[in-house]
Amino acid sequence: MPRLLLIVVAFIIYGSLYPFHFDFDRIETNPLLHLLQAWPARIDKFAWRDAGVNLLLYFPLGVTAFLTMARRLPRAVAALATILLGLILSASIEMLQIFDASRTCSLIDVACNFAGTVAGVAAALLFQPQLTRLTGSRRSRRGAAGALLLACTWAGYQLYPFVPLLSRGRLRDNVARFLSTPFSLVEASAAAAEWFALALLMRSLAGRFRAPWLALTMLALPLRLLIVERRLAPAELVGAAVALLLWTFPEEEPKLVAGAVLLAIAIVLRELEPFHFVREAQRFSWMPFAATFSAERQNAALVLLRKAFEYGAMVWLLRAAGYRYRNAGMAAVAALLLLEVLQRHLPHREPEITDAFLAALMAVVLWGLHAARDRTVRE
Repeated sequence: MPRLLLIVVAFIIYGSLYPFHFDFDRIETNPLLHLLQAWPARIDKFAWRDAGVNLLLYFPLGVTAFLTMARRLPRAVAALATILLGLILSASIEMLQIFDASRTCSLIDVACNFAGTVAGVAAALLFQPQLTRLTGSRRSRRGAAGALLLACTWAGYQLYPFVPLLSRGRLRDNVARFLSTPFSLVEASAAAAEWFALALLMRSLAGRFRAPWLALTMLALPLRLLIVERRLAPAELVGAAVALLLWTFPEEEPKLVAGAVLLAIAIVLRELEPFHFVREAQRFSWMPFAATFSAERQNAALVLLRKAFEYGAMVWLLRAAGYRYRNAGMAAVAALLLLEVLQRHLPHREPEITDAFLAALMAVVLWGLHAARDRTVRE
């Protein structure tokens, strides 16, 4: 858990301060006073959307920091220390953003980050026995902690930014967009592979996971029509239906291999779509998350959540099939690097190191959770 906490903190700092272009002569006022006066005059839908990003960033901080500190401190002290950590980290980052012309210092961001940390602490307090049993118990199943992390990542992708629609007109617009969205075979195959992988993860957590339970989780798809600035495509429903059909087959052992193969094919198809290669090669970016952090915040969050699930699930499935986490991670990283090199010859794509870096990061996180469980068993 301490390793996971360090990764969460590093990601928050990197994502909040990238590209690290500071001008410390930009203002002469006290940064703390500047922050305390930086409450927006108007809170619009974009502010609510950004609030969702901040909650999403600091929720795992609250969970991981509390679980780490609760091993050595009383629960109340660990909770207060975690909340204080989130507040200090958020305020420090916001004050540093004052000196970056591309960033906006905002007190509402601190409030949302604080709320995300508190929500994470509350969740950890509520589910601490279950989380402890999954991450460090002799009775926990192998890979269960990683499966829980990936399932939460998938839920975050489906329901982000967690803000419901309050307008019938916008709901009608979402339904109209759904009906007018063209069908994509690539997206249908990706959705089928992702839902099938989710079913395998849930089976690892629960021991058994029947088709009706999978169908129940798929209600997240129509629910997206009721979430601000989210869309649903017909291909996603078709893919989910295919995954549900495949999951009804009684044979259990082939499902693991089928899940890995389906997900690998889906990743290749999505990375190389539309398969119109050109001779001239594009520039390759070696800066992790450069294109992601330069994109619109909600789209960036959705892309990161989906890819984190896909690449993490790929590593998890390879580990469940008998490979070591190191070998599974190296295989995923090598394959994604090859796909990114091929993307250099695809127009309108941005070949970069991010996908391979994210796969390596997910492999390290999953290995860390697995190692923590093994250490407890040995002790």
